Amino acid sequence: MNNPVKHEYRDLPDFLQFLDQKLNYHVRLGHREELNFEIYNADFSAWKLRFSDRTPVIHVRRKDAEGFSTRDLGQSLTDVVRIQNLLERNPIILLDGKGEELRDYFKTRALSLVILDERDQEEIRTSRRPTGDLLDRVSAQLELFRLSPYETTKPVTGSRFFGRQYDIRRILHGGDTNFAIMGIRRIGKTSLMREIERQLKEQAIDRGDSQAEKRVLYMDCNAIRSTADFMQEIVRQFSPRELTRLYNQQFPIYFPNFLERMSKQYGGQLIFLLDEFDGLLDALAGDADLLKKLRAGSNAGHCRFIIAGYRRLLRSVHDQDSPLYNFVTPLRLKEFRRDEAVSLIVEPMENMRIRLEQRNEIIDTIYQETAGQPNLIQYYCSILLDGLERAEQRVITPQSLVNIYTDEDFRSFILNTFMDNTNEMEKALVYAIILEAGETGSSSYEGTFDLELMDSFLKSRGVEMFLSDLEVCCRNLELAGTFTKEGRSYRFTTPIFPRLLEENYNVSFLFRKLVEEGIW
Repeated sequence: MNNPVKHEYRDLPDFLQFLDQKLNYHVRLGHREELNFEIYNADFSAWKLRFSDRTPVIHVRRKDAEGFSTRDLGQSLTDVVRIQNLLERNPIILLDGKGEELRDYFKTRALSLVILDERDQEEIRTSRRPTGDLLDRVSAQLELFRLSPYETTKPVTGSRFFGRQYDIRRILHGGDTNFAIMGIRRIGKTSLMREIERQLKEQAIDRGDSQAEKRVLYMDCNAIRSTADFMQEIVRQFSPRELTRLYNQQFPIYFPNFLERMSKQYGGQLIFLLDEFDGLLDALAGDADLLKKLRAGSNAGHCRFIIAGYRRLLRSVHDQDSPLYNFVTPLRLKEFRRDEAVSLIVEPMENMRIRLEQRNEIIDTIYQETAGQPNLIQYYCSILLDGLERAEQRVITPQSLVNIYTDEDFRSFILNTFMDNTNEMEKALVYAIILEAGETGSSSYEGTFDLELMDSFLKSRGVEMFLSDLEVCCRNLELAGTFTKEGRSYRFTTPIFPRLLEENYNVSFLFRKLVEEGIW
């Protein structure tokens, strides 16, 4: 792989100068060359599509556009994409020539590459809506799955990260404050942590501060099995050469000293982003010594901690006997507000040139049926896009939403989210409410239920639950996104959830088994 070649902005191809200086699509200084083609990085993250702040732009100069046959040029560009591993990054080819034959060449080989030829470039430069014209051309040349930012199986950052801007600002500008990010599984904790990591490192890169970039460490604590494992991983990240003598040290003395030395060596406060912190709390099994050392490192100004977890972390943060008490500022991730959901639904759709007929009705339906849960909204939108792709259409109507519930993956996602985020006692309470609804002739419980009513549902099935346990169940189900509280009463947050549960499980059997297993 060739080393980057430095350039001045005045050396950029004319169209990239236009994007950078007129439209503020930042083109990074420095470019690579592969097979004598120049590759630049442009920031198209503002589109909120599957384009990053380093979208590759391959410049095909006129001498190459005219000197190669279409076949030879196509083969050469294909090799550039393969050598540099650019296909998943949606490369854009900037062609100083005519592009029709090259587009046809790639179409016949099922290779989706965006080509902006000299006519495209001129029409965009002279347009009264240049960004709109640019998006028109880009979206017309890529399949929806190559454009879609929606992701349901892994964390996202950058252009594909939506919402949580208040939380990000609060953490980035929080000074020395430590934070505990808490929320149910699949609510977006890891994406938020990764986005904070990205922005912290990006700020360091923009300042030219390579040491600051190295001070930021993200770690998944699920793999941590002991205090020693945790310390070893920290040492491995900051000073690998010390691993050989790590076990000859006295941990209580060595680790605080190590954090202080690394803070001095890297020129400032170390920032730890500790994800899945419940795993570390489980590994500690009541040993609070490590937490006390982390707290001491923070108090001394050597470290700052942003941690993320769910039940164990929530309990520890509010336990006056825990070292985490008053050490971290709680930050609970909840469902998206309506304006955040609108941004997630509408902005990508419009930039993919998908028309929403009866727009407000579509938004209201999606928001109501997903209860604003970001991962569920993304699942919903992904299924809609799959349907459009199969039908070769780019129009969504309210009727398009009808078949969402028949999608097996969508149904499984809703039910698995509930199963993963609740314990046995909470499940039993939900089952009792749904069974009561069935006995009263309703297919799902659409009304509200207070503590007294829920207690009566349980008692009618021979179950006694202490008031304190009932209150804890309701609070946890609210945190899990299953219940929404309205005054003294609760209702199911997602209206379709009870129906899906009834259709996919024998709820009476599930309730009976929990009782037999003696969860009380």
